[in-house]
Amino acid sequence: MMLSKILSTCLEIALPRFCVLCGFPLSPWIGLPPWPVCTECALAIRPLAGERCESCGLPLISEIGRCMRCRETQMAFDSAYPLFAYAGSVRELISAYKKTGRRSLAPFIAELFVKVIEEKWSDRIIVPVPPRPGKSGILGWDQVEEIVRCLEGRGFFVARPLERKRSKEQKSLGRGERGANAKMAYALKAGAASPELPLLIDDVVTTCATLDACALALKGGGARSVAALVLAAD
Repeated sequence: MMLSKILSTCLEIALPRFCVLCGFPLSPWIGLPPWPVCTECALAIRPLAGERCESCGLPLISEIGRCMRCRETQMAFDSAYPLFAYAGSVRELISAYKKTGRRSLAPFIAELFVKVIEEKWSDRIIVPVPPRPGKSGILGWDQVEEIVRCLEGRGFFVARPLERKRSKEQKSLGRGERGANAKMAYALKAGAASPELPLLIDDVVTTCATLDACALALKGGGARSVAALVLAAD
């Protein structure tokens, strides 16, 4: 055991890992984190603060209870909760994870979800938002599924009743087009049923169209209430 630790330390000195956010090497002398994010950068990531909309979870601006968009639009999900704003370090983190293929960040991102799930939705079954067909084949992996597998490894219950049919890519569409496109894209798998209390997991939310469509499919499959937890809101 001691020899293995010495060899591991020597390897880290010879071939150091670097923090994806600040670029500094991760020091083997102070205890290496299990992911490529240094302790200082991890502690500097701050969640969204202030009063939030009780429906979409976004910060309220001179509003009470619900934001104007949620008052004007009925969503199928009962509540959504983005952890962070899609900006600064969080944007860099997501870019490193999704665009440069840093799969080693999945456990770190999952850890950001853990405390919130335990505090707010410990009784719910996690349901990942599925990728568009072919995405996993092109990239070699599904980013949301990778996070959910880490959560599953931590003991959370997971169900995968949803599928995404072929449709236009959401980010290529305008805000007004995303809702109709998403409703055609997401559905229950053949023969699948929804958990009674699912918790949708996704990485980035923009218009809530994807969460709305997934929640609609889950409620059609027997869900009584649908909550959603998202890493960042754009």
